[in-house]
This record gives sequence, structure tokens and C-alpha cells, in this order.
Amino acid sequence: MNNWKRYVAAGIVIGTVYFLPSESFMAFLTGWVILLPITAAAFLAVGLREYMLDRKNRITVSVRANETMKALARREAELKREKELLYEQYGKM
Repeated sequence: MNNWKRYVAAGIVIGTVYFLPSESFMAFLTGWVILLPITAAAFLAVGLREYMLDRKNRITVSVRANETMKALARREAELKREKELLYEQYGKM
């Protein structure tokens, strides 16, 4: 019986639902239709606020192209030209 508080709370909820069914149903609908969307919107708003505050602390890294990167770009351009040439030669068959 380590969780006796949970058992007592569950018993109170079950007893309330048994003796007051219409009020329990209205409480359920109120929680489901009104409180749940308000809670979700609040969590989304807090998350957006935290994101906007944290966005300022980001580090931007810029990389200058070195010789290896330039050689790769030249090779890719050469392969692209060869591919287009092959399409022109064999694509019209």
C-alpha cells in the first residue's frame, strides 16, 4: 500500500462518477474540449518563446572554398558536361 494516495483519489473519482454522472460527463467534456486545447496552445507558445530566445545564441560558421573544393566543383561540372553530351548523342535515337 505504498500508493494509498492514488487509490484514495481513484476511489473519489469513481464514486463521484457513480453518484453524479451528468456533472462528471460535463466535467469530462469541459476538460477535453476546452482545457486540453488551451494547455496544448500554452505549451506551444512557451516552446516558441524558448526557441526564439535560444536562436540568438547560435554560432554561424562560414567556410571559404579551398583548392580541393574547387577541384571537386570543376570535376562535377566536367561530369555534367559529359553527361549532357552523351544525352545529346544517344538520347535522340
